[in-house]
Amino acid sequence: MGRAPTCELGPGEVKKGVRDETGPAPEPAALQSAGGVVASGEGDDLRVAVMRSTYRTWVLPKGRIEQGETSEEAARREIGEEIGLLQIEPVAHLGWTEHRFERDGVRLRKRVDWFLFTAPKGSPVSAQPDQNVLDCGWFTPKQAMSLLSHPNQRRMLRRALASWREKTAGTAG
Repeated sequence: MGRAPTCELGPGEVKKGVRDETGPAPEPAALQSAGGVVASGEGDDLRVAVMRSTYRTWVLPKGRIEQGETSEEAARREIGEEIGLLQIEPVAHLGWTEHRFERDGVRLRKRVDWFLFTAPKGSPVSAQPDQNVLDCGWFTPKQAMSLLSHPNQRRMLRRALASWREKTAGTAG
């Protein structure tokens, strides 16, 4: 059985080896991934898609960028593969996070580019066990914030909600 992910502080890093930036990364990370916050609805009906992985943590959909994909394309694909949402539209690039962990005795660094997407209200989500997803669902922003296991993903959710409010405020009227 593999070791649990560990985090260490390095030069220019903050708590538990997590970096969170809106600009370009200062150096390429060993592993490149992309993920997304998917929002649906407005006002009191706003919901966010969150999933529970086989590591028993609640997370946002994300995964590796495949050859020839942009990070936005990878985020869209991963959302479809992990929670079955195919009809989504991009809203904004949220920035990136970086974290370090250990896998099979090898120290790795991963950069994740994050995007905000929208899905039609009432879109079904479905956990994909073959993608290491045990459960998923639509949650209020408050519920999603309390469920998410990783601080860097909670920060991305906060950014997504601010961006969502800004975009929907511009269309209200």
